[in-house]
Amino acid sequence: MVKKQFIVPEPLMMVNAANLCPSPYFVNEQVQASLQKLEKDVSFQNREMFTSERKEALEALAKFVGANVEEVGITRNTTESNNILVHGIDLKKGDEIVLWEQNHPSNNMAWEQQASRLGFVIKKVSVPANPSSQEELIAPFRAAIGPKTKLISFSHVSNTSGLALPAKALCDLAKEKNVMSLVDGAQTFGMMDINLQEIGCDFYTGSTHKWLMGPLENGILYIKKERFNAVLPSVYGGGWKNDSATVDEKFCVLGQRNETTASAIKSIIDFHYTVGKKQIETRVKMLNSNFKEQLAVKVPTAKFLTPVSPEFSTGVTILSISDKGGPEIYQLLYERHGIACAPTGGFRFSPHIYNTKADLDRIVQALERV
Repeated sequence: MVKKQFIVPEPLMMVNAANLCPSPYFVNEQVQASLQKLEKDVSFQNREMFTSERKEALEALAKFVGANVEEVGITRNTTESNNILVHGIDLKKGDEIVLWEQNHPSNNMAWEQQASRLGFVIKKVSVPANPSSQEELIAPFRAAIGPKTKLISFSHVSNTSGLALPAKALCDLAKEKNVMSLVDGAQTFGMMDINLQEIGCDFYTGSTHKWLMGPLENGILYIKKERFNAVLPSVYGGGWKNDSATVDEKFCVLGQRNETTASAIKSIIDFHYTVGKKQIETRVKMLNSNFKEQLAVKVPTAKFLTPVSPEFSTGVTILSISDKGGPEIYQLLYERHGIACAPTGGFRFSPHIYNTKADLDRIVQALERV
């Protein structure tokens, strides 16, 4: 029944949620209907509808991630959210920040460019590829934090290895050391049952077009209320006010944008509640665990870059088959079998709730053949 909500035709199979998800048909229909309403009447009077729709979207997003509505803003994607923080957090020469080496470029390269201009120091942390305990993932961060450290910033789940970090434990560590924490939730927002108050981070970012299965060009920016003054806005436009009291009003003013897409945010969040936030997380982890188990038996040449244990992985499974033929196999999977994965570190498969166990069986069979 869930699969039928998506218009992906057989024999195509989308297993690239880490990059882009299809949206349920009703999300696309709602965006198209909103665009038609706009094109028929671009008056200020008609565009008032977007104000109320954005308000509903912000309220839905805040509830979904366990935050207060004034702490949440709508951006265009995770990259923009990260860059608002990179360019807005007040860091000076002599300050230090700690980054995970497996961060997305918008949470690594962006910091490096900013450090080259402002003179603060970056310490990069590496962790074991196949940890045996959470402490092995926390210890390198603990060792890197010093008296000059102002922030730790890390991807909740790596898009290049699929390794999941213990976000709450790392944020607790940051709090203990009086250090700010930024969690890049691109690979967990919409897949994992997130509660930001429980995680305890100061900043959180994510995109609606990945695991949330929502409309394109929308992202989430969370700034804990106590940290509002630690960030300066990056863009000042019409409507911006110095005394703005919400993240959306203070940090997410961008001028004219495609407001028709945000109209569907509340609808996709309602869909998550209908299916069940925890059920979605459980289902995705089950699909990946079963997938790994089958591959280990039926494709013994497969080497996992992602930890096999579900304790250290979530919805992303990355593997290599052999040292040769990677690009050719990747293309064959799509052209002959309709399997749309990603050529990241070998082959990256990130199935979602629109995939069935039978779909994953078909991938294993295709990998056996190729």
